Amino acid sequence: RRALKRKEEPSYQGTFTGARKYVLQTYATTQSAMMKRRVAQFLSSSDCPVCRGKRLKPEALSVKFAGLDISELSRLPLKRLDELARRPPASKVLDAHPEKALVIERIVDDLRARLAVLLDLGLGYLTLERSTPTLSPGELQRLRLATQVRSNLFGVVYVLDEPSAGLHPADTEALLRALQRLKAAGNSLFVVEHELDVVRQADWVVDVGPEAGEKGGRILYSGPLPGLADVTASQTRRFLFEGKSDAVRNRRPPTGWLKLRGVTRNNLDRLDVNFPLGVFTCVTGISGSGKSSLVSQFLVETVGSELGHRREADADDDVLEVAVETLGGKIVDGLEQVKRLVVADQKPIGRTPRSNLATYTGLLNHVRRL
Repeated sequence: RRALKRKEEPSYQGTFTGARKYVLQTYATTQSAMMKRRVAQFLSSSDCPVCRGKRLKPEALSVKFAGLDISELSRLPLKRLDELARRPPASKVLDAHPEKALVIERIVDDLRARLAVLLDLGLGYLTLERSTPTLSPGELQRLRLATQVRSNLFGVVYVLDEPSAGLHPADTEALLRALQRLKAAGNSLFVVEHELDVVRQADWVVDVGPEAGEKGGRILYSGPLPGLADVTASQTRRFLFEGKSDAVRNRRPPTGWLKLRGVTRNNLDRLDVNFPLGVFTCVTGISGSGKSSLVSQFLVETVGSELGHRREADADDDVLEVAVETLGGKIVDGLEQVKRLVVADQKPIGRTPRSNLATYTGLLNHVRRL
């Protein structure tokens, strides 16, 4: 351009962005998930040879507590860390400097108080370095509650929308203990809930009904729990006070069995299991016991790959994050009876603000044709 302005002979020799610089710059700055995936194929993830994957300088790793550096402490389950914190290390340095011992004591006391809440909520098996995307919805729910219990706030209004959703009854007890602690600290709790055990713990119940949609929207009762027994229009009353339970449906025999052998992934270790086919099957267990690892991950991936399904990467996925792998396991029998796989999970159905029920279910396609 300069040459043309000066009316000189133009030269087209210039500088070009190097491949390495292009890949690194694009990965760091692009907003497009597709571009990120495209350049990620030229990147690899491996442990640093100096810190061996601990992500800290030698100076930071040289500081130890009970003989362990901060990275080694992070790999401990919360329960084991609590045991270590109960017995602070003795040393000659601390004997010579009692003020240092006092500092350690204060830090350890605070650490143990935080751990106590997590242990009380039944999360003692988690390790400190466990990344939150690998947690089950129930574990994440209780983790959020634990941060609030330890915040020591009072006079706060907490609004919780079905905190027991997806929780096993054993986990619900821990949830109730956390809610009681928040209330005891002088906070107000508003809970939208269907779980009867949680409703029974309420000091005040507001029952909305009597049915859904245009038949709902009325306050049927507002007051202490026993008073709800007199409201005949309430559906909630039938379950709380009459012990109503649906009759068990006629069970049909399975048409076959899907046999899984040696499944090893997350909390599962060489697990053998037979799933009945041709029937409605429910997998249950306490939060973190391996339900999602077995069904939503191993079963879906194995059956999907057998049927030729390709998992689409999510826009939010970190393409360099090392994915959780199945370390062992296969389906040894029954796959020939499976013709189709459909996954309905907890991801939000609409990616854009304009997405609605009509677009998602395909109703608008018919309207357009008309």
